[in-house]
Amino acid sequence: MPSLLPRHALRLAALAILWASALPAAEPERPNIVLILLDNVGQEWFGCYGSQEECTPNIDRLAETGVRVENCYASPVCGPSRTMLLTGRYPHSTGFRLHHDAALYNGGGLDPEREIVFPRLFQGAGYVTGITGKWQINNLYDEPDVLARHGFEEHLVWPGSINRDTVPPAEMERFADIVRRESYDEAVAFNRHIESRYWDPVFIRNGRRETLAGKFGPDESHAFAIDFLRRHRQRPFLLYLPMVLTHGQSFTENVVPTPANREPNRPHHEMFADMLRYADARIGELIAELDRLGLRDNTIVIVASDNGTEKSLQARRNGRLVQGDLYALTEAGGNVVLLANCPRRIPGSRTLPLADFTDVYPTLCELAGVPLSEKHRPDGQSFASYLLGRTGAVPPREWILNEYHQTRVVRDTRFKLYSDGRLYDANADPAEERDLSMSGDAAAAAARQRLKAVLDSLPADTPPPFPLRSLSAFKIRGEARKEAKP
Repeated sequence: MPSLLPRHALRLAALAILWASALPAAEPERPNIVLILLDNVGQEWFGCYGSQEECTPNIDRLAETGVRVENCYASPVCGPSRTMLLTGRYPHSTGFRLHHDAALYNGGGLDPEREIVFPRLFQGAGYVTGITGKWQINNLYDEPDVLARHGFEEHLVWPGSINRDTVPPAEMERFADIVRRESYDEAVAFNRHIESRYWDPVFIRNGRRETLAGKFGPDESHAFAIDFLRRHRQRPFLLYLPMVLTHGQSFTENVVPTPANREPNRPHHEMFADMLRYADARIGELIAELDRLGLRDNTIVIVASDNGTEKSLQARRNGRLVQGDLYALTEAGGNVVLLANCPRRIPGSRTLPLADFTDVYPTLCELAGVPLSEKHRPDGQSFASYLLGRTGAVPPREWILNEYHQTRVVRDTRFKLYSDGRLYDANADPAEERDLSMSGDAAAAAARQRLKAVLDSLPADTPPPFPLRSLSAFKIRGEARKEAKP
C-alpha cells in the first residue's frame, strides 16, 4: 500500500530517526534509597523468618514481594553493628570489636577522617541525604557538626546522652568519675538518666536540641521521614532511618508503652510485641506514602535489624521457643533480618542465602551507581546484581563472618565454626547444643576444614582508635583486672 505521507515528510522523519539515534543514551533514573534499621530485635519476631508472634505484616509483605536474606550476620550489639553497616568494614578492620557507646560515655566516636560512611559518598554523588532516629556512635554534643561531616544534610536524631536538664552538675561530675573508674554496677544505675527516646523525647533537629513534651519519639521521627520524602521527591535521595524501636528506654528498662496501648503494667512479652507492631505499622505508612508520592517503583527499601533481642525476651519461631541473645555470637544474637524491595527494579519472591552487614555498603553504592572511594574500601561484597535479577547473577557469598571482642565465627549455608574450635550445624541445631568439632561425620569434618581456612586467612585485629567505653567493655575489663590480681 503506498504511503499517504508526502515524500519530503518521509525524508524528514528518516532524518529525525537518524538524529535521535546519534544522541547519547539518556542517563537511567537513579533510584532513591530508604534504609530502615530496627533496634534490638531478632529474626524470631518476624513472620517472614518463621515467627509465630504475628507482629510484622507490613515487613512480611516487603519480604514476600522482594528479596529476603536467609542468613545475615551483624555484630551482636548496636555500636559495632552500626559501625559495620555504615563503613562496610569488619570490627577487625575498624578496631570497634567491643560495643562503644560514644553518646553516653564519651571518649571518642566514629571519625570521618578515619572512616568514610556510605551516606558521604551518596552526598558527593548528588543525592540529598537525611537521617532520623538513633545514631549513638558519636557524642553529638562533643561533635555538633559530625553528622554533616558524615554526609547527612538533614537530621532529627536522639542524642542518647545523660540528660543534663534533669541531672545536677554534681551528679554529672560523679558520672564522669564512674566512667573513669569503669564501674559497671554504678554505670548501670545511672542508665535511668539517659535522655528519653520515647515519651517526652529529646532530639537534635539539624543541630538544635529539642525537648518534645507530650510527644512520642518514634512518631516525631516518622513525621520527619515523611516530610523528607515529600520535600525531596524531585531529586534522588538517601534516607537512613535507624528507628529507636524496639530497644527499651534504657539497659534496665527493656520495654515501654506505645500510643497504641499506654497501659504500662502488662507482661514484658506483650509490651515488646506492641513495640514491634508499632514499628511495623509506621513502616507500612512510609511505604504507603512512597506509593502516594509516585516514588515507590523507583525507591529501593532495605529493612534490617541491628542485632538480636534482649536475653529476657522469648518468641516462638517455627514451632520452637527462641530466647533472645543480645551480645552473643549465637544465631539468636547475631543472625539478623535483612531484606530488599523495589517493585520496578528488584524481582520479588526470592531469597539470598548469605550476606553480612559489610555487604550493605558496596551493594547500595552499586545499586545507585555511586563510586567507591579509593581512600575507603569496604570488606563486603556487593549483591546488587543478584537483587536486580541480572542474567547469570548468582549469590556472591560462600561464607559470612561475625565478630565480638576476641571471638570470630564463620558460617556457610549450613555449618558454623567459632575461632575457639566449636562447630555446629546451624540449620539442624540453631540453639547450638551439639558441638560437632570432634564428630566423625564426614560433612562436618569437611566443613570444619573449609571454614577454618577462612578464619586462618583473615588479618589480625586492628587496635581500637581509643579505649572503647560501654557496659560490656567495663565488665570485660573489670573481670580481666580481677583475674590479674594475685
